[in-house]
Amino acid sequence: MFCCDCRSDKDRETTTQQQGLGANGLSFTKKSLCGIGINFRADSTGALLVSSLIPGGPAATTGGIQAGDVLYQVDNTVVYRCPLSHVSSCLLGEEDTAVNVIFLRDDKKITKHIIRAPVANLMMIQKANESERGGE
Repeated sequence: MFCCDCRSDKDRETTTQQQGLGANGLSFTKKSLCGIGINFRADSTGALLVSSLIPGGPAATTGGIQAGDVLYQVDNTVVYRCPLSHVSSCLLGEEDTAVNVIFLRDDKKITKHIIRAPVANLMMIQKANESERGGE
């Protein structure tokens, strides 16, 4: 099952043949998933904001992404205020594959071409109220 169009047909075939379910509920293949090295926090509307970049990670290396940027689109799929399962299936992928990500900042769209790589935490989402209380 795919919730977005950001994966190629080859990815769909591979995942369909080797799909499993991780402890966090995300699907995965036998090849290791890689990310873009961004920690997000959800605001009260469900929008995902960049809370930090993983030092040395793909997004940090790409440059031009700042804390507070709002995640808007991944490849050709608008993910603004979408469920985490939808967003993660678009952002995560095989090592050395590219993803085009659009962020909103001050009413402008910032487009970044990021190459996925292994990162310590694939995705960390923090609810707005948790960050205000210190991240329990």
